[in-house]
Amino acid sequence: MMGIFSRSRSTPRIYLFFIAILLKIIASLLSGAGFVLDNGIFYVCATVVWIGFLAVILAVASPPVDAFLRERWRWLKPVALTIAVVFSIVGLVVLVMSSTVGLESVDADRPEGELSRLLTSLDNVYGYNDATALSHQAAENLLAGKNPYAESNVVSAMIEFNGMKDKLTPLRLGRFASIFPYPSANQLEQLWQEASQTPDVVPPELESKFNYPAGSFLLPAPFIWLGIGDIRFVFLILAVPALVYVILKVPGKYRLFFIMALVASVELWNSLAGGETGFLYFPFLLLAWVLFRRNLWVSAMFMAIAVSTKQITWFLLPFYLVVIFRTMGWRRLLGAAGIVLGIFAAANVWFFFADPELWFSSIFAPVGGKMFPLGVGLITIVTSGLVTMESPLIFSIMEFGVFGLALIWYWFNCRRYPDTAPLLSVLPLFFGWRSLWGYFYYIDIIVLAAVLINEYGRQNSDRLDVAPALTSTR
Repeated sequence: MMGIFSRSRSTPRIYLFFIAILLKIIASLLSGAGFVLDNGIFYVCATVVWIGFLAVILAVASPPVDAFLRERWRWLKPVALTIAVVFSIVGLVVLVMSSTVGLESVDADRPEGELSRLLTSLDNVYGYNDATALSHQAAENLLAGKNPYAESNVVSAMIEFNGMKDKLTPLRLGRFASIFPYPSANQLEQLWQEASQTPDVVPPELESKFNYPAGSFLLPAPFIWLGIGDIRFVFLILAVPALVYVILKVPGKYRLFFIMALVASVELWNSLAGGETGFLYFPFLLLAWVLFRRNLWVSAMFMAIAVSTKQITWFLLPFYLVVIFRTMGWRRLLGAAGIVLGIFAAANVWFFFADPELWFSSIFAPVGGKMFPLGVGLITIVTSGLVTMESPLIFSIMEFGVFGLALIWYWFNCRRYPDTAPLLSVLPLFFGWRSLWGYFYYIDIIVLAAVLINEYGRQNSDRLDVAPALTSTR
């Protein structure tokens, strides 16, 4: 195993990936503790560590970092090896726990207090959240011949699939209209107890619309029809072929490295075990980015499936189109854009015409809805109580401002730094009113795979260019 860490001194930045894993795990733990304990110090510390994680992934995506790190190889190699081994073991344990017993054992006879609250939150890691329950319900409604957007009911979905009630999405309406920055656990518990008594009537304080494009229920529907009773198995079934393909495409001398990186990505597997709906689009976004310099049309098909599944992928789409235009020309841009638009339209057109107002209000509810501030980004200055700011306007301005600046920078630098796009696409979300943990879980694997396959996978004679397609000046 030491060999994988010593074969090439020319590519030290990929070993920063394991430092990024450590930072992401620390950041997730601090974020979770801040949310469960309502502790502002944890919130702010988590945000600082998240910034460190994003900075390290940016370094992994940036070729000039190799030259900077070559003289610092002595410390990087043992640190990377240690983290790789430790978190590979942890990752394997998480995989076993998530597929067998879960964490029920931590629930026995625990004392009261903050530690108890943290352990209780661990019990809920492996249960459906509201988005997962609604996605499963939407697939079942589709199979029953119903419009999933019209039949969405978060209360009945959470009851049917044993969802975790602390994973509901409250709205700033009704009894919560004057509460800020977030309802207490007791208030949410009381609301749920009342709602569960009459599941056909969803209280206004709970987000119950199905908020995702149609791909999010069209993809799992055939598997559920075949009898799969847990949508998380669908996520895994779709992810495994993509990961196997990427592993096979990674150059042989880096293959073990990439496998270790996958296994050690504890938060990736936790997101699968917890039913994070982002795991549904992850394999398609991974393949779309890895393939666009190898087979653009297949890549565009995968990108189309991703953007037809969840809105967060829409942030990467402009960067994807920019790098195609800047490196391959406008004809290929039009072809790729046509594929993406065509597949997205095909997936959503029936539901749009069935009820345009309902479709728009459902898809754009995360933007226009009365959401509470939540997340791991700059919003922690509000959720921690450091700043009182009840309007999302300033955060929306920052979010779209950062997005614009990132896109402009990428326009001029995409030839030299093509694989910074996945990171740049989620960076604006760090400044949003809602900057949830799951928004940042998958970019590290996507960046690493792209660097290993499209950069290190070429012969030394080809490494003067970012990729064969990137030599075009059309």
